[in-house]
Amino acid sequence: MKNYITPSIVAFILVVAFILAGCTSKTNQTTTTATTTTTNQSVKTTVTPDECSTINNLINGYESGFNSIKTDKVNNQFTNQWRTNTHIIGANCTVTLNKSEQASYQCQTPVKTQTQTIKSHQKLAKQLRQCLTKTGWMESQKETASSIYSTFVLDTKTPVITLATNQEGNGFSTRFEIAPPLGL
Repeated sequence: MKNYITPSIVAFILVVAFILAGCTSKTNQTTTTATTTTTNQSVKTTVTPDECSTINNLINGYESGFNSIKTDKVNNQFTNQWRTNTHIIGANCTVTLNKSEQASYQCQTPVKTQTQTIKSHQKLAKQLRQCLTKTGWMESQKETASSIYSTFVLDTKTPVITLATNQEGNGFSTRFEIAPPLGL
């Protein structure tokens, strides 16, 4: 895997995104939830173009701590975490509150081969790009021999979206996350 965007270009893109932050506006959208993936179905690894509304609803759900998609609480004394009824990738997505009470939405799924990993990541990144760049989001992507990171940023007040694929042991794992904005 090779590096498509150098760190100086990423810095430039982030500066431009922050400058343009005052020039963007959000549209009101209603909240809908996707269906739950069951164990009998194949694991989802891509977002279809008609799922842009699901991504936008997740972004808009950040402000409420993703309350509309939380299901049962995960029994863990060390963290506040809930399972969700909306799955961008994989069958297990969660909402986690950090120490500052900021929520993040995460999904993770194993991928078997490097070829499959690269194709899945690039396809999902392309679909996210199609959903997000038309509303002003900027993307940066970094690749190494064992990982690919695609990060989408709108401004300092909107959550950051990260798609990360990493080698783990003998396989790979892809993680999708909507996390607190860079400005917080």
